[in-house]
Amino acid sequence: MNATALLNKDSFTVEEIVVLLKAREKDAIRLFEYAAQAKENHVQNKVYFRGLIEFSNHCSKNCFYCGIRKSNPHVKRYNLTDEEILEAARFAWSNRYGSLVLQSGELEGEGFTRRIEALLKKIGQLSNGGLRVTLSCGEQSYETYRRWFEKGASRYLLRIESSNPLLYKKLHPDDPSHRFSTRMRCLDDLKRPDTR
Repeated sequence: MNATALLNKDSFTVEEIVVLLKAREKDAIRLFEYAAQAKENHVQNKVYFRGLIEFSNHCSKNCFYCGIRKSNPHVKRYNLTDEEILEAARFAWSNRYGSLVLQSGELEGEGFTRRIEALLKKIGQLSNGGLRVTLSCGEQSYETYRRWFEKGASRYLLRIESSNPLLYKKLHPDDPSHRFSTRMRCLDDLKRPDTR
């Protein structure tokens, strides 16, 4: 079966997805045309601005592949002030951005949790609740995710480098702060109705 013939389906098997990903020449062109039409049907021909505020590169983790891991002595650390973050949020709101992401290294603790809560509240106030905020601040407790959601976070980005526990272990030091089971628990917590 060729890629063009598959485009009339609503769902695909793994094998069919592989066929689509391997599409070349006329099939590839048809696939791109189909994707463009699907985008037009669902979100129209619009561009949505989304801001990213990387407010801190301090991190408590030591992931082997990461440039901001805590043991990297060559990284210049920074931590934006709350006012600098809010200034960027004001810019995003006044320039009609639909959303922004607040991203940092992985930090935990009540002080950090309260700081994010306060920022979410202030961003909500300055935009009358119109600026959606995605957080990307690493592994947290279920309670922290719930608190941030209640204060206005609309999404949470938590990457997982591999769903294979053995490969995951190769990418992270063997210590309690880098458990595959913890990352999976966090992902499950983020699926709960009161954290999304």
